[in-house]
Amino acid sequence: MSAPAADFGKLTGMSLYALRDDIEVAAALVKSLGFEAIEIHASQIGPALPGVPVFEAHAAAVGAVVRNAGLIVSTLNVVGDASFDPFGGPHAFEETVAGLASHLRWAAAMGAPRILIWEGRVSAREDVAPAAKTLARAIEEAKRRSNLANLPAVSCELHPFTFALKHRAIAELAAAMQSVDAGICFDFCHFAVALGRDLLPHLDDRLLRSINHIHYADSDVVTSELHFPPSQGVLDLDAIADRLVDVRAAAGWDLFGWPGPRQAVRAHMDRYRKFVRRYAGTAGPP
Repeated sequence: MSAPAADFGKLTGMSLYALRDDIEVAAALVKSLGFEAIEIHASQIGPALPGVPVFEAHAAAVGAVVRNAGLIVSTLNVVGDASFDPFGGPHAFEETVAGLASHLRWAAAMGAPRILIWEGRVSAREDVAPAAKTLARAIEEAKRRSNLANLPAVSCELHPFTFALKHRAIAELAAAMQSVDAGICFDFCHFAVALGRDLLPHLDDRLLRSINHIHYADSDVVTSELHFPPSQGVLDLDAIADRLVDVRAAAGWDLFGWPGPRQAVRAHMDRYRKFVRRYAGTAGPP
C-alpha cells in the first residue's frame, strides 16, 4: 500500500468558500478559519476572463500563493470542466483526454496530490458498462499524454445525476477506476441525495477499497448540490465515519452551495476536526 498523501489527516477547506474571489483571498480566508490544507477549484487558477488560457505556470504560481499562506495544497477540483465529454464521439473523447492531461500537469505544477473529476452522464442503464470502460480509457491515455514522471492521483466524484449513482452502478465504476489506478471520491451529500438517508448498506468493501478522497458534509437527502454543515441535515455522520475509519484518504470539508460557509465553519469546526483526527488515527491538537 502506498503512503498516504501529505493532506491525509489534515483539516482541509476549499477555495470555493470564497467562490467569487481569487485564490489569494480564498487561501487567506481558509487559513484564517483554522484549516491546514486547501482544495483548489480550477476556476480560481487563471484570471477568469473569457478566452484567456491557463497554463502550468499559472498553477505553479497558485501553489506558491497557497504555501505562502501557510497551507498545504490539496486536491485540484476540475469537476464539470467544459472539456470533459468522453462519450460524445471521437472528437469529444480527444478533447477530454487533452483536458485531463492538462489538468494532471496543472496539479503537478501546483503540488496537488490528486485531481477530482466526475464520471459524466449516461441516459440508459445499458450504456453504463461501455461508458465506464471509455472513461477508464480516457484517464489512462491522459496519464500517458501528460508526460509526468510523478502522476497525481485521479479521483472521481459521483453526483446524483451522473451515471454511477443515477443507475446504481457504483461497482462497475469502481472496477473501471481500479483498472487504471484511479479511485472514487465519497461525497456524503451526493451519495445521500442519490441513495437515501441510510448509506451504510451501500458502503460495502468494494466501494471502500475504491475510495481515494472524501468530501465531508451533512445533507437533507433531498437537495442536490447543497452540502449542509454537520447537524444541520439528517445524516448519522458518526455511523458513516465508523464505516470509513479504515479508508486512508484525505477528507475535505465540502460546503458547496451552502450560503454561509464561513459562519458554518466557525460554528462547527470542532465536529469536523473530531471526524478528521479520529479517522486519521491521531488525536491531533486540541
